[in-house]
Amino acid sequence: MKNKVRGLLSTFIIFFFCITVGLAQSLDFNHNKPYWSRLSFDFQDNFRDSLALWPERVMLQIANEHIDADEPLFFKAYLTTEKQPKRYSKSAVLNVELLDDNGTLLKRQFHKIVDGMVQGQLELPKNMKSGSYAVKAYTRWSQNYGPDFVAKEKIRIGDLTNGKEITNAVFKVSIMPEGGTLLNGHENRVIIKFPLDQNLKMVQRGRILDENKQEVAHVSFYSSGLGTAIFKPMKDSTYQLELEDGTLFPIPMAETEGYLLHVNNLDENNAKIRITASDNAPKSELRLIGTSGGITYFEKKLNFHNDKILDVELSKANFPHGVFTLKLVDNLGSELADRPIWIDGARLHIDIKPVGSGADTNQKTYKIKVTDHTNTPIKSQLAVSVNRHHLETEKSLDENSVEQSSLYTFSEILDESKVSTYRKKTFLKDLDLLSSANEFGTLSKEEDMTSDIKFSFQKGLEIMGHAFDLNNTLLRNTTIQVVASNDKDVWIGEVETDGQGLLKLDDIQIEGEATLISRTKGDDVKSRLVKIVPIPMMKQKKKVLMPYVAENPKQVEEGKPTVVSEPFYIDKSEKIIELGEVEVEGKSVERKKYTPSLYGINLPPNRIKYQDFEKPKSLLQLLAELPGVIVSGVETLNPKASVLGAVGPILWVVDGFPLSQEGTGTQMGTSSQSALVEIMTLVSDRDVERIELLKGPEASIFGSRASGGVFIIYTRKGNELEYIPRKEGQLTFEGYTTALDFNEYKESLSRRKGEKINLLYWNPQLETDENGEATITIPLPSDNSGIKIEASTISLDGKIGMASIIN
Repeated sequence: MKNKVRGLLSTFIIFFFCITVGLAQSLDFNHNKPYWSRLSFDFQDNFRDSLALWPERVMLQIANEHIDADEPLFFKAYLTTEKQPKRYSKSAVLNVELLDDNGTLLKRQFHKIVDGMVQGQLELPKNMKSGSYAVKAYTRWSQNYGPDFVAKEKIRIGDLTNGKEITNAVFKVSIMPEGGTLLNGHENRVIIKFPLDQNLKMVQRGRILDENKQEVAHVSFYSSGLGTAIFKPMKDSTYQLELEDGTLFPIPMAETEGYLLHVNNLDENNAKIRITASDNAPKSELRLIGTSGGITYFEKKLNFHNDKILDVELSKANFPHGVFTLKLVDNLGSELADRPIWIDGARLHIDIKPVGSGADTNQKTYKIKVTDHTNTPIKSQLAVSVNRHHLETEKSLDENSVEQSSLYTFSEILDESKVSTYRKKTFLKDLDLLSSANEFGTLSKEEDMTSDIKFSFQKGLEIMGHAFDLNNTLLRNTTIQVVASNDKDVWIGEVETDGQGLLKLDDIQIEGEATLISRTKGDDVKSRLVKIVPIPMMKQKKKVLMPYVAENPKQVEEGKPTVVSEPFYIDKSEKIIELGEVEVEGKSVERKKYTPSLYGINLPPNRIKYQDFEKPKSLLQLLAELPGVIVSGVETLNPKASVLGAVGPILWVVDGFPLSQEGTGTQMGTSSQSALVEIMTLVSDRDVERIELLKGPEASIFGSRASGGVFIIYTRKGNELEYIPRKEGQLTFEGYTTALDFNEYKESLSRRKGEKINLLYWNPQLETDENGEATITIPLPSDNSGIKIEASTISLDGKIGMASIIN
């Protein structure tokens, strides 16, 4: 019997093994692809698998790149995942930030992600100075892959055309060689960058001089504060950059040995790469690698065949949308040259054409059609912006773009019609990346961004802080209920503090500014209401604020100003998080014995009479103790109160509610008088907390009905407790930014302002029909300036489409 059971068991095991092997062989992981071949699939390491399989990129379209300081900045953001890009995101929160030239955070907003998209606006801080700034959009998860996966676009605020000229000014300028190396005896491309806040009127032309003050190259500058030049440095020679006013800046010394890495990125389908080696540099066992966020998308072995120059063509179809780093490495993995490159990714075709005769001079209609590479119509959602376009501001830029890019185009130049659209945008984006290589921080071979999770997915808004009751007792290991509410929405959550009284609220889902009220179990109101104190201690490092959690809650000192950020999030890892600074004053709860005055009037102490709770006095006694008040008829059933020197009726107010009082005032020159029977019936002597007397100007807030004076009676709250400042248990919280409708915004503007703004039309949700078509009607500028139409889309399968025309 035992042998029979063993035999059946052995048969079952063999059968199960065969089925498992067959299923495994039927699965196609396509390990021959470079992306998959470099990944180590260890299913026990869920973190590494998650990072490898969920790269998340953000793409950003700015509707109005040039605005005044009092205008909102409209935008549309798309999120995609890789390796096969999809318009999808596991994140629920998009962070949108405004940065100055130094990377300092000026404003941060939170936007809710829906279907992998966000539409909204960035409200500028007050008193913004004219200049160039940057808008940054990212999710918490996308930070795991480094800055290449973050969207960053430049904008202009205010009028830059009237900038002051530089006159013997001392300011910072950066001069960087393309590929990181300046090589003797070869043509080198250098990028010149001025700080955005010093992008002044005079920075338009320059030249490179040798040590004999002879010009060896011309420098072309652009409105974005960037310039570029091509020159051939000679061994042991020094060179300087000279501006129009004669200001000189030294250029780094050239190397005698090394490699140049030049890229022509202007073609929509391919990037052309030229690698130049010095005479004595090794030319074998070299590799060209394309990476982003620690993921390798491209790798090619190089063979110079005894030549000094090697040309490589890179198909952009193999790359998703975003910023990548090209690296030249040797057989040991040492980096010899590196350069960032921006790639649009797989593209849909967006065609924008005018329709109709154009008889109406006030508006114009355009048809937009979206197709794929096979010319098949695509039903999609477009974001379309239309701005004023002044041709004179673009003319020099277009000419310089053709001139400079032709030096490394390998004898190919795009047709002139494309200069002002894709080519110009790519050219400026390329310059910006090269000038910001150090800011972006190209990854070295030791950095593998997919090796560990530093930032988790964010499913909602968050805040972190210490919890106290209104007795200032730290609430350790306590369950707390939190309600966030405003006029439109309510959110309720529950959280438990840790042993240090620290709580972290997450997944807060509310739009707009809300009030946070927190409660817990307790014997009285003070024990039940909870005061959340956001993490108050900060460490500043490299212009970035790092939250610091005090291990000892006693370190939170009372009465001292502290810096806090509200709202903010803290991940479990130790990382730097940029936060906005707000100065608040930390203070203990002010203990008050009585209900505060409802009217904020500072009365003399002798005109406020408090009840003695242990030995209560009658209402008549309290009134009689007020100066200038005479109580008559105490021994009768109809006592009266008079105010000496007052004229007109007396008003009675109980707990903020004025009472209808019968009777009239006395004649001129005599005291005002009021019967007390109804007041004595309404208010019990023991219920009186205090009585205040208002006379003359103080009583004017009640009008003519109180010309004879006002008696304000405050009653007790039914117990012996002191007044409880309930606002101490409230916290103002910034929820998701509410999207502003552009048409409603434009209608709210004055006629003069409406004619001045550059943004004429903005629709972030334009739907195409089954034929891939949609039409828009645009109001034409009254000043007869041109218009620039830009459109973008990302289909559900991650295909990107962008177009721009000038008309």
